[in-house]
Formats: sequence, structure tokens, C-alpha cells
Amino acid sequence: MGFIIWIVLALLIAGFLVYLSSLRTRRLLPALELPDGEKLPRTPLQKHASLALLAVSALTVVAAGLVMYHGPQTWWDSDPVRLTVTGVLIAALVAYLVFTLTIRALESRDDGAFDERDGAILARSHAGVGGAMMVVVAAWMVALTEAYRETHLVPSYYLYLLFWSCVMTNVIASIAGILLAYRRG
Repeated sequence: MGFIIWIVLALLIAGFLVYLSSLRTRRLLPALELPDGEKLPRTPLQKHASLALLAVSALTVVAAGLVMYHGPQTWWDSDPVRLTVTGVLIAALVAYLVFTLTIRALESRDDGAFDERDGAILARSHAGVGGAMMVVVAAWMVALTEAYRETHLVPSYYLYLLFWSCVMTNVIASIAGILLAYRRG
């Protein structure tokens, strides 16, 4: 169970890296002059990113909860549980695909719903993804090495969990990068 703490710590560090990359993105964006007391309205990109982050995060938490509830060994050995978890994670990827297609459609429209600021934010939204994924992989490596130091034999189902951890970290960090870049410093 100690390796779960490493994974949680890795996710926190990954979130911090995404936040740091969003700070850099905000510095690169064109300055906006707003009258005192007036707030910038939420853009369609922000609204869609918020919904996508909520859906993907919820589905990822459900999948992780199922694995933690049943345990990795039982999850791996039980086809219904494994297929349910995989289906939930694929549903999260479908939610991300719908988000991506919606944003591409917004980008191609010529009604002002997507401007150069949105384009700059979207182009830089992936800046923290690599660092976030490296932290998650490092945490898995340390946790599994420490947990199986005696035997030097890591069960293969942990590699499957590592794969899905990286995929979902990529997706969540990409969407979070968009939302964090809109925050005013």
C-alpha cells in the first residue's frame, strides 16, 4: 500500500509542474486592458475545457477507485472488473476526443468564438504534459522497485496500470494546462 502514497505524491508534483508551465504560458499571451472592476468573460474554449476536465477526471477517479477497491491482483484476474475499468478509461478518452473535435470546430468557425488568445493558449497547453508524465513514471518506478526489492519480480499487471496512468496524466494535464493558462496572475 506504500506505493499508492508514491503515486499520489507523483500526481501532486505533476499538477504542480502543469501549473508552472501555465505561468509561463500566461507571460507569453498578449496583454488585455480591462476597465476597473470588469472581468473577462469565459470563452467557449474555457467552458468546453472545464466540462471535459470534469468528465475525464470523474471517469479516471472511478476507474482508479475500482482498481483500488478490488486490488490490482483481483482486478487483473477478473475479466468483468478489468473490462469495466478499461471501458471507463476508454469512455474518458472518448470524452477527450469529443472535446478535441469540438475545439477544432470552434477554431474553424469564423464567428469570433475562437481568437488569437485562445490559439496561443491551446498551442501551449501541452507544455507541462511531459514533466507530469515523467513524474508519474518516476513514482511508479520508485514504488514498484521498493515494493518488489526482495524478489526483483514486478507483476505484469502493474505495467498495464502504469500505461493507463501515463495516458490519463497526459489527457488531464493537457486540459488542465488550458484552464490554468486562462487564470489571471
